[in-house]
Amino acid sequence: MAVWPVAAFFLGGLATQLTGWLTHRRQQKERQQDAAAALHERRETFELEHLQRLNEALQVLSRATAQAHHADMMASRETRLYGGEMLPDELDEALRVANQDVYMLAGLVLDDELREQVKAARSSLNQLAGMIRVDPSEADAVFMAGYQEVWETQDRIAARIREIYLSSASDLTPARRA
Repeated sequence: MAVWPVAAFFLGGLATQLTGWLTHRRQQKERQQDAAAALHERRETFELEHLQRLNEALQVLSRATAQAHHADMMASRETRLYGGEMLPDELDEALRVANQDVYMLAGLVLDDELREQVKAARSSLNQLAGMIRVDPSEADAVFMAGYQEVWETQDRIAARIREIYLSSASDLTPARRA
C-alpha cells in the first residue's frame, strides 16, 4: 500500500523534470531562431544601405566622368585630338573622390557577380582617363560604352534592392506583425 504514494511521488518528479527539459529545449530553439532572424535582418540592412550608397556613388562618378568627357571634347575642337589637356582642379578632385567612393563601396557588395560588375563598370568609365591624343569619336564611343555599363549595373543593383525588400515583406509572419 505504501508503494503507490512513493511511485506517484517519483512519477510526479519525473514528469516535472521532463516538462522542465522540454520547456528549456523549446526556449533554446526560440532563442536560436530569434538570433538567426536578427542576424538575417542585420545582413539585409547592411546590404541595403551599401547598395543604395553604391548606386548613388555610381551616379556621382558618372556625372563627374561626363563633365570630364565634355571638357575634353570641347578642348578637342581646337586640337582635333581627345585628351592630353589638364582638367580643372575641382573636376579632377571630384573624379578622384567619386572613384574612391565607388571602389570602397564595391568591396562591400556581398554578391560576388554584382561586385565584379560594379568593378567592371568603374573600370570602363575610367578608360577615358588613359585616352590621350586620340580621335574624339573613339573617345566618345568608349564613353558611351562605359555609360551603358554603368546603367546596366545600376539596373542590377536596383533589382537586388527590390529582391531584398520583397523577401523582407514575405518573411513577415502574423506573429511578427503584431
